[in-house]
Amino acid sequence: MKKLMWLIRREYWENKAMLLWPNASIAALLVILYASVKGRPSYQFEGQVVEPAVMTAAQISFVIKGLSDAFYIPLSLLGILLPILVGVYCLGSLFNERDDRSALFWKSMPVSGTSTVLSKVLFALLFFPLATLVFSLIAGVPIFLSFAISLQNSGIQANVFSAAFHDSDMLLAPLKMISLLPIYMLWALPTVGWLMMVSAWAKARPILWAVCLPIMTVLLIFILSKNLDLGLNIRWLNFNIIGRGLMSLVPASWIAYEKIDNPKLDYAQTFTAWTGDLYGPSLEMLGKSELWVGAIVGIAMLAVAMFLRQKKDVS
Repeated sequence: MKKLMWLIRREYWENKAMLLWPNASIAALLVILYASVKGRPSYQFEGQVVEPAVMTAAQISFVIKGLSDAFYIPLSLLGILLPILVGVYCLGSLFNERDDRSALFWKSMPVSGTSTVLSKVLFALLFFPLATLVFSLIAGVPIFLSFAISLQNSGIQANVFSAAFHDSDMLLAPLKMISLLPIYMLWALPTVGWLMMVSAWAKARPILWAVCLPIMTVLLIFILSKNLDLGLNIRWLNFNIIGRGLMSLVPASWIAYEKIDNPKLDYAQTFTAWTGDLYGPSLEMLGKSELWVGAIVGIAMLAVAMFLRQKKDVS
């Protein structure tokens, strides 16, 4: 365990710029943007614009609950950045150490290849999402204050801060965000496993192999299915080979995946993930085979990555 912790520290030392600066920059820009917005807030109820000063008690309660969105706004944007950062890290995790020949040094150390790969997996699946959550919460505080102060100064007939901190949605928003982290880690395993397997195997340009192989595989199956009249479900292949293989790093992409089984579901809010509306459906994924089968496949690919890293010659 102590060796694993040191290996994770090594990953942090080598990748802290990628881990911290992109998230910090976007969070800071969001805070500056929302702090600079001026004007009196107005809200629409049943097709009519209502000024805060003349809101009813029910309307005020609805608006106060909406203040919890201050934490989801930075999370939704940083969540777009998250799969990019994790994808770049995973693709370079085993390829770069072989390319710069540092793998020779680490293989000479009394550290197993399993521990080395495991430290990289934990860094990708735990530290990057945690950084996204932390910076979202940090940015959410001044954005909330900006919203609340603007609303309080608009003449609303309520103490905005007192009402907000007595609202359960407001208080539970950070906890809901953090509690979905294990689901994200399990759901993202197939993509992390695939990218790290390619990183351990590819001799050059791992990103091309990682992206092109799934797409070409589905395209080849599609052509064979059409020519041989096999009647294969190409949409299922797209979701499970391309979607699960490449897009599982996107937060709440498990909600979109459900469309395979139920095309009538409304997915207009798929990309505003981690909100209270998606919290229940996200927890339901823990009882579905899609999550666990994908996780097992991801672990299998990580096992292959460990084997390749141990056997691959450093050229």
